[in-house]
Amino acid sequence: SAARPRGAAADQLRILQAAGLRPEDPSEAEKAIRRADVVIDALIGYSLRGAPRGRAAELIALCNEHARRVLALDVPSGLDATTGEAPGAVVRADRTLTLALPKTGLASLSGELYVADIGIPPEVYRPLGISFEPFFGSRYWVRLTHKRMAIR
Repeated sequence: SAARPRGAAADQLRILQAAGLRPEDPSEAEKAIRRADVVIDALIGYSLRGAPRGRAAELIALCNEHARRVLALDVPSGLDATTGEAPGAVVRADRTLTLALPKTGLASLSGELYVADIGIPPEVYRPLGISFEPFFGSRYWVRLTHKRMAIR
């Protein structure tokens, strides 16, 4: 039997169920990926440590082989968001919607790149040494250009 999710994963499962949705049976992943118009990749995020292993690596391979289109959430799974290095398999995203700020490692392997405003005030970045001038205006997301990728 599969291990029960804990921590943040358990919280997200409760939210999913409260919305009246149910997760796909993991054994049906290939069938679900083949029939989906768009696969949303949210397997591994910013916390990547080494090459994807186990089920994550299997799902990345299935996405790369069978998905029609892939939207990566924050970072394509398997890609180091800071360095852009891929220590193993990486989801081949058609588009990536990264959260809050552009990440330096997303310049390649991310497809079309967008950034979503998740409501973090610019003042939060200053103590971290991040120079950031908001570029969202009244929009919740914007397409990134090379100029916008230059945020440090």
